[in-house]
Amino acid sequence: MSLHSRRAFLTALGTAAVASTAGCAGGIPGEDWPTTADGTTDPLPGERDGWPQYRRDAGHSGFVPAQRFDDPSEDWRVETPGGLASPAVVGDSVFVHGISGSDDEGPTVRSLAAVDGTERWRRRLPLLGSGYSGATPTVYRGSVYVGGLDGLYAIDARDGSRRWAYETGSSVNEAAVGVDGRVFATNGSELFAFDERGNRQWTYQNGDDRATFAAPALAGERLVHTTTVVDSVVGFDPAVNGPVSEWLYEDGSGFHEIVAAGDTAYVTGDEHLHAIDPDPGERRWRAPVAASATPATDGDRVYLTTESDTLVALAAGDGERLWEAMLADEEGVSLRTPPLVTERSVVVTTERTQGDAGITTYAVDRRSGEVQWRVEHDARVADGAVAVGGRLYVAMYDARSEMGTLLALRD
Repeated sequence: MSLHSRRAFLTALGTAAVASTAGCAGGIPGEDWPTTADGTTDPLPGERDGWPQYRRDAGHSGFVPAQRFDDPSEDWRVETPGGLASPAVVGDSVFVHGISGSDDEGPTVRSLAAVDGTERWRRRLPLLGSGYSGATPTVYRGSVYVGGLDGLYAIDARDGSRRWAYETGSSVNEAAVGVDGRVFATNGSELFAFDERGNRQWTYQNGDDRATFAAPALAGERLVHTTTVVDSVVGFDPAVNGPVSEWLYEDGSGFHEIVAAGDTAYVTGDEHLHAIDPDPGERRWRAPVAASATPATDGDRVYLTTESDTLVALAAGDGERLWEAMLADEEGVSLRTPPLVTERSVVVTTERTQGDAGITTYAVDRRSGEVQWRVEHDARVADGAVAVGGRLYVAMYDARSEMGTLLALRD
């Protein structure tokens, strides 16, 4: 979840549930971005073991079993005018995407040193129109992919140079996903597939009254894509040279976020969590819970923040509710950030809509839901925490000062 509302209508809906194959890529008007790249980039060292994609991997699991935090405190922080999305972290680099309050800056992708937050490079994105997205950056095979107001951008992760850009017709508000040499991204009404050079492979149009407010996710061997309003979950073979839907799952509820582990996709709906077999797309179980953000899973449990401002753990096998923790029982405090699952903890951060106090990052025991530690922040909202290399990263924003902060914590 980035710092915009995923359920707000930010884009016009598609007009027909039809598929179109690759055509000429569209560049970004008025900006010196190539429409395609001559070659590809090599993966960064540590890309496989880091946090390169939204919620860590192509399935958005949010699970890092090798990380543990017992009593973390501030290691370093970077502050910037405007908001920041949750970062990607690979090797010794932290990649952040945000918008500066300065008119001459605008949306910017930065590479920071993981050891102290020192800036290595920055790349400004075009600022067109009157809105702003703030998608989490994706690092895939040596390139940074990030959505903006008008399209998808590819940047060389090593030096920040422009690789390619594709104009999607409306903002790309969700993170891109890299799978099998391809990059998938949605603008809310269409799902696009690109090769690493920026050539569009295919486009899937959601169709009448179908909008998307979630990043696609890989579940088993299927790419899973959700729509809401007129609601469906669609499964694709990501290796096929065309948007051939393998199955369509409909249940009469609006579908939102996706998390996957093994051979199961867990999809949030308006009032339920759906566990779906990605091949052939049949429901395994459905549990009553109104999720407020992308879930996380360690394979045995699914963890969700809820519209009731609680953190809930469900059994991954059958949806049984195992425990529930109330972490936002104060007036004006809510719980709407995606959980992070570490070796022994589930980490979430509250948000504040009323009052002058700040927000809190909590760690609870992932088996019992008991609070293990907490860290207070002078901010109003936060994105999902990220854990890599013994550091815990929290992106926050304070509307009172209009400042964004990336905070690195460690034991």
